[in-house]
Amino acid sequence: MEFIRKWLILSALVLPCLWNSPADAAPVVPTGYTATPGEGTAQGGFYNYFDDTGRQLIDGSYGANNWSANLGNGIAYEWVGWKLADPVITFQFSGLVTITQVGIDFNRAESSQIFLPSTVSIGSTDFTVAPTAIPDGSRGTLFFNGLWVGSTLTISSTDCSPINWTFIDEISFNVATVPEPSVLALLTVGLGCLALRLRRKGVAYF
Repeated sequence: MEFIRKWLILSALVLPCLWNSPADAAPVVPTGYTATPGEGTAQGGFYNYFDDTGRQLIDGSYGANNWSANLGNGIAYEWVGWKLADPVITFQFSGLVTITQVGIDFNRAESSQIFLPSTVSIGSTDFTVAPTAIPDGSRGTLFFNGLWVGSTLTISSTDCSPINWTFIDEISFNVATVPEPSVLALLTVGLGCLALRLRRKGVAYF
């Protein structure tokens, strides 16, 4: 009985530490989204930077450093662009998710009036974006860390300029993951075996 008591106490002490340890992250793809329509020639662009499929921001297809490159679908096809509008994008997920990181892939080409936004808002959290966070003449993903829980998440950006473009080709999400119950059960058994081994060796673990 004394051994069982100690084993239960040891499990009670160790398992909560494992349960409450920082969770791993895994990517999740939204089921869809609604977004401010992309802009184009009507706003002074060289081309139309529209979301032709309604899924271009989550389809895994990235543009090139040269934003006007034709990667097989047309010039600048991968980029959704806004000039006059500050884009607002609301993503839907298949169920309740706990998002810990959002990645937004931008282009910066200042000779073409394509700049990074000054602010990105995710849910109710505002992030200030450094204007040089991505080298000029290239694309890159900026990661924003936080904690957002729900079945939808709204992302918006502001550039405070009526003449600058914001170009986005992809937005990604990482969600927190916790150990499966079966894993916790195996850990409990493992702790019991460890306690038994220590007892047989005469090691005082308490």
